[in-house]
Amino acid sequence: MDSIDFSAIIIDDDPEAINLLEIFLSYFKNIRIIGKSTDAKAGLALVIELFPDLVFLDIDMPDMSGLQVAASVRTENFHSEIIFTTAYQNYAYNALAIEPLDFLTKPFCLEDLENVINKYTARKEKKKQEQKLDRFMQSQSVALKVKLPTYHSYIIVDVNEIVYCKSNTNGTHVYLQDGTFEMVTRNLSGLILLLNSPFIFQINRSTCVNVKYLQRIDKKKELCILRFNNTTFEDSITKSNIVNFEKLNIFPTF
Repeated sequence: MDSIDFSAIIIDDDPEAINLLEIFLSYFKNIRIIGKSTDAKAGLALVIELFPDLVFLDIDMPDMSGLQVAASVRTENFHSEIIFTTAYQNYAYNALAIEPLDFLTKPFCLEDLENVINKYTARKEKKKQEQKLDRFMQSQSVALKVKLPTYHSYIIVDVNEIVYCKSNTNGTHVYLQDGTFEMVTRNLSGLILLLNSPFIFQINRSTCVNVKYLQRIDKKKELCILRFNNTTFEDSITKSNIVNFEKLNIFPTF
């Protein structure tokens, strides 16, 4: 099995089905179960809050079906892959619109689950390689130095020396690796366009960071932590941007 760790949530109205799936998943040391629920609505809330890699979702549940849960997940969270678990194969056609990763027809065995996990791992690895290629292609067209307007003139800045940028009412402060900063007469979105770098990412409405200085993302506290010149900087990061960072597979999360 691949050594990449990933998280899972189980939603099934049958506690015995959850217990059996937990036993099966325990054979995969790189899978961490971060939530489980016998209630569909509570399970949906867990998925939206925790952004798991995998959601094992029973289709036939009272009050709210697995198909309804999956549809809601898709509107709130484009990160999680859904694996439907069902005893009824006739649900499969209706479930195809959700574009699940796979189906596990009850009763399933450990080998069936292993096939699904291998499919997910292969898909994740393919996306990782595509992202690496995309970042490489972008980096080939990025100028190392850019000309940025200030109130008095222009400054020439090496993009690699930019650690983070924070907007204010008068423009945007550009903080550099040596501990200094410059005031640029552009709003944050305009500055990001000027920098035109695959390493500059926006983490909230007023801040963008250079991932070259990224130390870690604290998903629980929703914080982005940078380290530069013996200095630590941290700022809030939105849940949607945490997901975007995760897709890059370039940083540690805790």
